[in-house]
This record gives sequence, C-alpha cells and structure tokens, in this order.
Amino acid sequence: MHARPIRTLGLAIALIAAITGTTSLATAGDAQEKPLTDFIRVVKRPGVGEVVEASIRVYSAPETKPMNPMGGLGGMMGRGKKIERPEIVLVSMVHLGEAEFFKAVAAELKKGDLVLYEEQGDGEMSAMSGKLVSQVTGLAFQGTDIKPDPKTWRSADLSQESLFRAMGMDPEQLKQMSKMMKGMGGISPEQLKNNPMLKQMLPSREQIIGQLRMGNSGLDQMQGDMAKFILYQRNAIVMSEMTKASYEAGKKRVYVIYGAAHMPGVEAYLTDILGYKHETTSWNDAVYADPKAAAKTAEAPTPAKPAKPGKKPGKRVIY
Repeated sequence: MHARPIRTLGLAIALIAAITGTTSLATAGDAQEKPLTDFIRVVKRPGVGEVVEASIRVYSAPETKPMNPMGGLGGMMGRGKKIERPEIVLVSMVHLGEAEFFKAVAAELKKGDLVLYEEQGDGEMSAMSGKLVSQVTGLAFQGTDIKPDPKTWRSADLSQESLFRAMGMDPEQLKQMSKMMKGMGGISPEQLKNNPMLKQMLPSREQIIGQLRMGNSGLDQMQGDMAKFILYQRNAIVMSEMTKASYEAGKKRVYVIYGAAHMPGVEAYLTDILGYKHETTSWNDAVYADPKAAAKTAEAPTPAKPAKPGKKPGKRVIY
C-alpha cells in the first residue's frame, strides 16, 4: 500500500543523507588542502569503541594596514582607517549524528555575530526527515535539531530548489515529494524501522563510521559531475559569502557550519587567499558505534556532559 511513497521518500532522504560531508573528493588534486582527518576523524577508545569526532577550528584575521588609496595624493585626504576583521570558525558537520552532538554545536553557534550555513531542507520535509532518521537509525538529523536563527544566520548555499534541480528534479516533483512526506505520518514506527529501502537509504552508526574509516562516503553513490557539483559548486558559494563576511563592519566572530567534506577546500581558501591563520582546534563526539557503552564511561562523555573529575581520558587510536 505504501510501496510507492516509501520509494520516493527514500530518494528524498538519500539526497539529504548523501550530502554528509565525508567524501575523499575534498582533497583530490590539491596539495594545499589539509587531509579530511584534520576536520573529521574516527578514533577508538578503550571500553567505548569507535567514535566519530568532528572539529571546530578557529582562525584569526590577518592585520589590515591603513593605506593611501590615491597614492601620493592620498596624503592630502588622510590615510585610510585600519579595518577590524572578524575571527572565523569552521564547524565541520555530519548531518546524521547523536542528538547531544547537535545540542553542543547549537550552543557553540550562539557565540557568533554571524553564522554562514549549509541548507538542510525546510518545513514539513525537514521535520519528517528527522522523524524518519530517528525511527530508522536511532540518530538525530541536523536539519531538525539545529534551527537557524534569522537574526544571525545567513544561507551560504544553493537553495533546496536549485540543488534538486541540479539533480534532475523539477519543482513539481518536489511538491509531490513534500505531500508524500506529510502523508508518512500515518505509518507506524515499526513499519518505518523495518522497511528495507529506508534501511538502505539511511546509513546506520556502523555504516557512517565504516565509510569514514575507509575514506568512503555517501557521495560515492553519486558519480562524476554530480559529486563534483555537490562539492565544488557549493564550496564556491560559501567561499564568496565568507569573503564578504570577513570584511563586514561590527562582526567579531563568524561561524561557517558545513559538511566536513567541504572543509579542506574552504580552509585552504580561508588561509591561502583571505590570509587567515589557524589558531585552535577542538573536537566534539558526533557518532558513537556503541552509545550505551559511551554513556556508561566517563572516558567518552557526550559533548553536553563533561567527564567526571578524577578520570583520565583513555588512549585514542586515530585511523
């Protein structure tokens, strides 16, 4: 009875889940880009197992010296003023992860004067995506758990309509898909959880960790020009928005929140072209292979719950 809606919905979820930001394309052919493991990595902890860690990297602005815009005549008009440029923070994301991970990131983003973000869907489609992700995988969905603040957030991405058009879907198909997603509310959680197509489309914790460990990603199913478009075309947009933000008056801290696969290219542009300097890196636990084991040990707390005093962290093995 629900076979056709499930199939179409599976396509919608696949398109969302595929842009997880963990593709090896990010470092292909560019020696200046740092490896993906500088931005997202898999570690192994005693008593906990494998954990995906996602980075938050802080960059300081270069000094902008005053100059005479008119050469010798500039002395008659006075020198220009020194421009105070903002600190820029790159927040690497997986779009399917632990709920506490998204809570920690959301709290961090509140510290910014401006947040440049990657689109994660909107309206009922995003809400239903989060519901499906939770019921099928036990994970949370970024588009549901981190909500943009219209006062400080600015899209640095293609619109959802433009992205789906690039994937060969016209607006009418999107309308039909949205209607079908709304109609999924009547299907029981058990039916959703046991649906083989949804299981195939939505990666489990083990699959996400396995893909990262082996250097593969959800984007691997999209070959050639499609994968390049998703990565490089969207990078161009966020680089443009980042450039404008780096000169905006009154901004002291600008966050860029994007899938981790985009970050090697974005970071190379930030440092090599805009002249920013990397200062610090911190890590948040994004996905646990065994969340129950992680919850029982102080060695692997969720980001929102600090480790208990007196316990030293276990040794981490990075793949």
